[in-house]
Amino acid sequence: MASVDPVPRAARSRGLTLLELAAVLAIVAIVTTAAVPSLMSWVARQRLKAAAEQLAAQLTEARFEAVRRGVAVHFSSRGEGSHWCWAIGTVPGLNCSVDQPSALRMVRNGDHAGVQLLRAEPLSFEPRDGRLRAPAAGVQLRSARGEVLAVRLTPLGRATVCSPELPVPGTSRC
Repeated sequence: MASVDPVPRAARSRGLTLLELAAVLAIVAIVTTAAVPSLMSWVARQRLKAAAEQLAAQLTEARFEAVRRGVAVHFSSRGEGSHWCWAIGTVPGLNCSVDQPSALRMVRNGDHAGVQLLRAEPLSFEPRDGRLRAPAAGVQLRSARGEVLAVRLTPLGRATVCSPELPVPGTSRC
């Protein structure tokens, strides 16, 4: 004899009600709203750190190139704020907005979106030993969120990245 199921099949299949779905979407919206500013801050900080670390690496490379080539290698920059560029080459005062044969490296603001150049002094590395020709204060960069990193050079010409103002996670204080 066949048994009769007292609960209809439609009542047994369980799904989400409109109210449950709305509650889940509200929770997701709240979590997303709380996470977006933190994520944007992290992205801005990573862009700033990438620009500072790239500059430090390029200055280190410039120091070695001065010794290897036996000629002075120079760092120069143009502009400040959001419209800037820097160049490293064998001629002082390179115009980094135009490609030139004497340029070893050129970086423009478009390469590091959201990063501003606050201050950059021209630098020159000696061909004999890679030392700086004159003491330099270095370069300062700022993120879209206002964090600042500095690329400083020792008298021997070694580049380091540090934070001159509020601490930036992952970098030491200047």
